[in-house]
Amino acid sequence: MQQRALIIEMDTAENKQPQEKPAPQRRVIKERDEVRDGISQLVESAVREIVIFAPQLDGYFFNTTRVSRALASFAARNRHNLVRILVEDTEQALRENDRLVSLCRRLSDFIQIRKVGEEHLGIREMFMAVDHSNYLHQEDNAKPEHLVGLQDTRQTVTLLRRFNEIWDRSEPITALRTTGL
Repeated sequence: MQQRALIIEMDTAENKQPQEKPAPQRRVIKERDEVRDGISQLVESAVREIVIFAPQLDGYFFNTTRVSRALASFAARNRHNLVRILVEDTEQALRENDRLVSLCRRLSDFIQIRKVGEEHLGIREMFMAVDHSNYLHQEDNAKPEHLVGLQDTRQTVTLLRRFNEIWDRSEPITALRTTGL
């Protein structure tokens, strides 16, 4: 009878091949439809966190059925998921984004909108960061160029830090609070 040797390779740090991180991908988009699709795709891909800094929250981008469904699904997937949005023009944001406002009222533990503090008024850019790895950034609101970065942890974390600094000095929007029995 022949003996067979059975070798089981254990998954240890010694024999495990390091997995390479995918290289960051960046592309510039200019068309409004492309930007809207890019925002939708980022929201749909989110696993844990979404932050949006938009002095003017453009309803064409954010007040869509696709984004609303993706945000509701995102909030329902995990009780730790969080969407934080900062705006400067609260009246415009509330007026032109009824779907998003409705979600904020219904899911206030998961989706929050705040107004930037006085020291951050006048910032002329918009950005969105998702899960410490993906982002969309418009450096100047007067120009149509938006940079989309995928698997770009370094730039995404830079935007997140900036967002957090602004968030820490922001104010709640009282008009979002619902009253009733």
